[in-house]
Amino acid sequence: MRKYFLSQTSIIALAALAAGYPAIAAAQDIAETADTSEIQALRDQVAELEARDAAARERVEALESRLLRLERIEAEPISLDDSASMRGRFAAQQSFARPSDPAFRAFPTSSGLVAMQDPPDGGAGADTTSDLKAPAPTAAQEDVTEQQQGAFGRNIGVELAMSYTHFDNARINLDGFLALDAIFLGSISVDRINADIFTLEPRVNIGLSDRLFVDASVPLLSRISNFQSGGAGGSAAGLVEKTVRGTGIGDASFGLSYRVMPESVTAPDVVINTRVKFPTGRDPFGIEFIEVEGSEGNLSIPSELSFGTGVYGASLGVSLLKTLDPMIVFGSATYFHNFKRSFDDIDEIPGDQPGRVKLGDAYQIGAGLAFALNDKSSISMSYTQRIVERTRLTPLDQDTRIVVGSQANVSLLNLGATFSLGENIAIVTNAGIGLTDDSPDMAISVRIPYRF
Repeated sequence: MRKYFLSQTSIIALAALAAGYPAIAAAQDIAETADTSEIQALRDQVAELEARDAAARERVEALESRLLRLERIEAEPISLDDSASMRGRFAAQQSFARPSDPAFRAFPTSSGLVAMQDPPDGGAGADTTSDLKAPAPTAAQEDVTEQQQGAFGRNIGVELAMSYTHFDNARINLDGFLALDAIFLGSISVDRINADIFTLEPRVNIGLSDRLFVDASVPLLSRISNFQSGGAGGSAAGLVEKTVRGTGIGDASFGLSYRVMPESVTAPDVVINTRVKFPTGRDPFGIEFIEVEGSEGNLSIPSELSFGTGVYGASLGVSLLKTLDPMIVFGSATYFHNFKRSFDDIDEIPGDQPGRVKLGDAYQIGAGLAFALNDKSSISMSYTQRIVERTRLTPLDQDTRIVVGSQANVSLLNLGATFSLGENIAIVTNAGIGLTDDSPDMAISVRIPYRF
């Protein structure tokens, strides 16, 4: 049997190798673990880069799609008629809800509109074109615009207007003469007239284009007039009164409006309107006055009430409107002309007195503003004043004479509110307060327009 003998040096080396083997194994495990973590981190980074790449490709595809749409729009421009039906998508040469500062414009982005300001130097960032996407007018702004300018666009609408007007007038009648410049000899009576007028007026609006529309209306009136006077029973303290009522059709009218210039960033919306009035209502001429029994001759009342002017009339006016979001400013000026007309009887005295009547022409101005409270409602304030010239009568075979006191100055302060009840229907309310003696004490109206 062969025996092997190891040297002392070999024995020590083997012992050291045996003692260090666990440490070497542990170091190898640590290295393998580190490699696994690094690989996982690299995989996570790759996944993140792939996600970013996918998002970038989606944005590039969206931009290419928008570019194609813009190229199609440039190749085939959208007409005004088409743009009128694309609410909130396109604005052609006009905008109703733009900032008041013309330096601000709306630029389309993938997430909507961004209001940006032109660079001070008007450099490459400035865009002077107006064929840009702009915020659509709110329903409240559209309703206010239609009230003041008309319902333009290819559509048909109907409107039902109801109004109540109240007049209260007191006057002193003197029948006698002044003696010694201090003593009045004769009869004195104080007359008071209270008049209430209820009006129901249906209207039809037809939009022929985005620049032209026509409308027609026929009102139905119900009048109640109460006459009071002193002198009943021969006593100055005695009062006598009488009430006269009547219902009938008023004067029909037909109107036409033409939009001269649509609203833009710097210019207002300008509309010229004209209207023709037809004497379909009962005229006031030839209505006899009768003395109230027991009034001692102090009170005479008409036998019936009138519901129209009795003559043909025409008007011509211009109106302007500018949107300064959220405020809308408007104004108008109108001239009213009444044509001469002959009647079989032109006075209130019993018996016929034929002749010609020329009602006084009138001039009216108005201005106001409206505030959009939100996209469904708005409030408005306006002022109107109408100056009416004197009426002239020409009895048969006699000279023309002026009717004393027939001139008038009618001034009203109006407070209104508009509420949008839906896409095609709204309710418009208004309360007017008379500011002069010739004006009604108050006038309240409610209008309900509906668009098909």
